[in-house]
Amino acid sequence: MLRNKFIAAFFTLTSAFCVSTYAIAGIGIQWGNDFSMHMDDKTGEPLVFKKLAVNVPNYGPISGADIPITVNRTGWERKVFNFGVKFYIDIIPILDALELSANYGAWEYNGSITYPTSIAYNSTTKQVEPANFQTMPITLDEFDMGYLGIKNTPYMKLNFDLTVRKYIIQFPKPLKTLNLYGGGGLSLIFATPLLTSQLVEDALGSKLNTTLAESALLGTNLFGNKDVMEKVVKEISGQLMTPHWGCHIDLGVMIKLPVIPVGFYVDGKLMIPFKDLDEKVDVGGTGILLNTGISLTF
Repeated sequence: MLRNKFIAAFFTLTSAFCVSTYAIAGIGIQWGNDFSMHMDDKTGEPLVFKKLAVNVPNYGPISGADIPITVNRTGWERKVFNFGVKFYIDIIPILDALELSANYGAWEYNGSITYPTSIAYNSTTKQVEPANFQTMPITLDEFDMGYLGIKNTPYMKLNFDLTVRKYIIQFPKPLKTLNLYGGGGLSLIFATPLLTSQLVEDALGSKLNTTLAESALLGTNLFGNKDVMEKVVKEISGQLMTPHWGCHIDLGVMIKLPVIPVGFYVDGKLMIPFKDLDEKVDVGGTGILLNTGISLTF
């Protein structure tokens, strides 16, 4: 009787190993560290609004191109929030595995707009001279819009990666507990825009196509008006669906637990976008995305 129970237990355990070994698909949940994104500090970048005009005392209206309005972007920081999922099939002949994964990550920086509240024509120098500069922060905290632990100007990125994988090492071979793999494939990246003159123009629209009675109204009616500038923050947060194509090289290791269909993995990808993720600002995009996750095979 005891012998029969031992044999039954042996076959049950062997069957469980086989399920783990010959699993044909899996799904994973992962936390990412994206080191591919970066941005250098930039202050005093001119914002040229040609359709905007201001009446200068004793001179008349001047174009927005002559008004020294600037944008500042400083303090780039990667946030802890970066989560994703993966789904893979590992019984494909020759290729070994085909994987589709996604990551959604967050960054922030200090974005602001600096503008003059006083502009006058100097009859001696025959030049328009601005003065009394003020700065309006373009941050979530300024407009009580914070989310995901972000208080400053947000930057979000969503990437989808289709990867062809090949197992390099599977040890021990009968159980395939330790799996080292490599591969590569295509990436589709969606990212929010950065604070630039084009983004401000898109957000404010017709409000920039006007002549202000005096320069002080740049503050009370436009760049210093929170109700107006909130539209700029919403423009940044709401424009995630701009697609960018790229590719990636993948190298990872997965440990599959015996008996139960659970595994742990560390997956590193070299992300290579085909074009700049932002046409106006160098925000990187080429670099390492490191995922750590837990998987379920079936």
